[in-house]
Amino acid sequence: MDKIKLTCNSYAINVFHRAGRSDEKIVFLHGGGLDSAMLSWKEVIGLMDSRYDIYAIDLLGYGESDKPDILYSTPMYVELVHNVFDQLHIEKTSLVGLSMGGGISIAFSLKYPEMINKLAFIGSVGLYQRMPFHTLCRWYAYSRLNSKSYEWLGKSKKFVRWSIAASLIGDKSKITDELTDGLYDLLQQPNVNRAFESFQRYEMGKKKITTDLTPHLGELKIPVLIVNGEKDSGVPAKFAIAAGKVIKNSRVHIMKDCKHWAQKERPEEFAECLSEFLQSKEPLLK
Repeated sequence: MDKIKLTCNSYAINVFHRAGRSDEKIVFLHGGGLDSAMLSWKEVIGLMDSRYDIYAIDLLGYGESDKPDILYSTPMYVELVHNVFDQLHIEKTSLVGLSMGGGISIAFSLKYPEMINKLAFIGSVGLYQRMPFHTLCRWYAYSRLNSKSYEWLGKSKKFVRWSIAASLIGDKSKITDELTDGLYDLLQQPNVNRAFESFQRYEMGKKKITTDLTPHLGELKIPVLIVNGEKDSGVPAKFAIAAGKVIKNSRVHIMKDCKHWAQKERPEEFAECLSEFLQSKEPLLK
């Protein structure tokens, strides 16, 4: 894929681009933590039909984009993505987001619905008002343990592999040495946790998620694909199923036995599901 270098509010933003045979566009947004555009979406993008004009953004604080010491939040990222679209002359696209990127995708689609053809998200933030064990999660987000956990993980590749198996990928055979080594190398970089820690602290309000999207899910009028790993402990599948009942023009796909990184665990299944959704001309109204 080609790389496009942009400047948004004086910060460098990296965008991966694969030109398509048509003007049908898809934009992919990755999750938080140690994530990046290619880490989450490389396999899926490689499986998508060549007619799609595809973009995958390294969000500010991640990948090859700048990592400034600023406040990171859903509203900030929504405006960043809008700025990127403006510079790339993207007037309308389908939007696909994972986890944190899913929440950003939902918030973007609510604010700028005229720019979105179809919306798809997986293991998404924004489907619940409170995290599971919200009070404990908030305490952890603000505690020294949060940053220390990155330091501890970075001490051993065995710890990295254990962490992936614990929450991200259910099938241990899919946890390759390449993936483990890549995350281990990321953990050696300075301030690798800065963006996500800031995001967590902003979004983990005392009583509920700060950018609470749940009251507005029913306002989504575009076709929506909701995907979730069956065994995702960070975003339990029950939230995806509940969202599917609220968003009328939607369909839900639960990936059996998968955890939070379901699209990376079984990219073929996710790509097939996404492709069918994007190609479908039938309304999803229930």
